[in-house]
Amino acid sequence: MLELENKMVKILHVNVRNEKHGDEPVLGMDLRLRAMLSNDDLVLFSSTLKSSFYHKDDSVQGDLVTTADHLPNLKNPKIGPVKWDGTWEHQLLTMHNKVRKEDDIVLDDVRIKKLVLDMKEGGTVFVDFTAQAHPDEKVAARVIQLLGQEVHTSLGVDEDAQESVD
Repeated sequence: MLELENKMVKILHVNVRNEKHGDEPVLGMDLRLRAMLSNDDLVLFSSTLKSSFYHKDDSVQGDLVTTADHLPNLKNPKIGPVKWDGTWEHQLLTMHNKVRKEDDIVLDDVRIKKLVLDMKEGGTVFVDFTAQAHPDEKVAARVIQLLGQEVHTSLGVDEDAQESVD
């Protein structure tokens, strides 16, 4: 499961729409986001994912880094982005927009889906994903203002939403 702790995330696209929940219209928002992570973070998805896509090519790297788990070179660089199946419900997405915690943009009970892993030479992984939320108008406007920008972001389980389901 994807977890982020104060990582830089770019807001690639925002789609705002009205949904019907019964007879009530509810604001819905889809955010297309991109996080730049280390290939060490692939363990969030599978313990064997990093070694499936990366290796250490001693003829290229030499003895610069000697740790055994340092795998910067792609095994198959032409494979391209990889879709990762799964949907994660009841997530808490926080965009740390200002210096004070009160200025953070918090989206609760978020659904995360449509993950794409784009592994790069050198050990960087771009993770694109969609976050679906139901913010109020004020929060939606603040998110829209960040379109195309990078913002420090945290993502994890929304304990309050999880408890209401249990």
